[in-house]
Amino acid sequence: MKKRIATYILFSSILGISSTTAGKDFTNGFEFLPSSINTADSVSGISLIGEKVVFSRNDSTYYAEQDSASYDLTNYESAQNWNEKAIGQTTYDTTTSTLYYSADGKLYSVVLNPEKKQSPKALVIQGVTNLRHEFENTSIASRNWRYKERDTVKIYNPAIANGGKRIYFSAEIDGGMGGKDIWFIDKIEGKNNKWSKPQNISKIGKAANDTTSTPTNAINSASNEDHPFLVNDSTILFSSDRKASLSGWNLYSAQIATGAEANLLPDEINSNADDKAIVETDRSLYVLSNRNGTDQIFAPFLYNVSKTDEELLADVTAVEPEENPAQGNEIAENISNSNSKKGNEKEKRGSQPESGQEGNTYTLYFKFSQDILIDDYDKEIKEVVAYINQFPDNRFLICGHTDHIGSKSYNQKLSVKRAKKVYDLLIGKGINKKQLKYKGYGSTQPKVKEAVSQEDLQKNRRVEIIKVDK
Repeated sequence: MKKRIATYILFSSILGISSTTAGKDFTNGFEFLPSSINTADSVSGISLIGEKVVFSRNDSTYYAEQDSASYDLTNYESAQNWNEKAIGQTTYDTTTSTLYYSADGKLYSVVLNPEKKQSPKALVIQGVTNLRHEFENTSIASRNWRYKERDTVKIYNPAIANGGKRIYFSAEIDGGMGGKDIWFIDKIEGKNNKWSKPQNISKIGKAANDTTSTPTNAINSASNEDHPFLVNDSTILFSSDRKASLSGWNLYSAQIATGAEANLLPDEINSNADDKAIVETDRSLYVLSNRNGTDQIFAPFLYNVSKTDEELLADVTAVEPEENPAQGNEIAENISNSNSKKGNEKEKRGSQPESGQEGNTYTLYFKFSQDILIDDYDKEIKEVVAYINQFPDNRFLICGHTDHIGSKSYNQKLSVKRAKKVYDLLIGKGINKKQLKYKGYGSTQPKVKEAVSQEDLQKNRRVEIIKVDK
């Protein structure tokens, strides 16, 4: 839990949030959970207008307020005063009260006027927006008729910067790094709604003829980058599905400068699902993710564990009657181990599952209520090391799990301890820590659902080492 607090304070200093506020507000730690404003429908983007969080759902856009009593969102309403066709995120220029958004692959602007609804205008972008041309070499050329070619570049998810004079966005444009990249355009002074030719963000600070290579872990990659969000015009937060990601899409941060490295955001922010966008407010952080199966907004909720370890262990109760000689006794014996150890007593439990590999997953099993393997550490860990060494270019997720006995908060802590124990053992055996990530899932992902017998309960007390695709 201390790791949660320290990471948030460190992360908040990068984003420009007051560390004093973060330390006070998150004294007991936090975890990202689904916002109460979510429905069964998918969210396509999140952004900010002043202190309100804006999100798109079902081709409609909504404003949401930040709840004063928590870090969640509340009181959302339709943004009918401007447009309902925005796709993905929007961005707001406070200096001119102008909102920018993407629809049908084009960028639009609209001035927000509370008294009168304004009509959106399409941005004219050099090299992207096709203007009208006169017909040539045809029978109607003499009539000076004009035609307009269709725009071929699709632009998505804009983010305003530099006092409204620059817009970052994602697009596939010739000359990029591959897939969708983060690009930017600058406003042309004196020209109404006209913008410069798009430039790749990786080219910032470089001369046009500069051919020096881009760092391997730069903002743009051969994979896809999307949903840029700017903090103080110096830090960019974005999503990417590059190889370094945990699985699918994850969130990154980088300083906007030549050769800037893109860093995977901390475990408390990212997950093993697709994390697609993040926004930062003066009060909180909000993440767009499909970690529950649908693209939804996740907000930080306080993570409180008020009981001591002794009190948490006291919550544990037997699942089977004590009269059953083959089951139930292990629980009572383990609870009493902290007070006295009786060497002449045999540990009673059902048949033990065997550790080993199945597909892309290697499973290790643990003793009840402990972060100790039921079998020999050295033998099991050597097998895992040999398995990982077969795939030096892959990353591995170390997932801790528990049975359902005890409180949720206790099992969450125990699952993290188990995963961290395996992580530390593998690092000690020479595995590169950049290949590894560990996370605890408590009792939320049992191998045997509704387990009652000791044999089935034991199968849920495990750590799974999962190979992630390159």
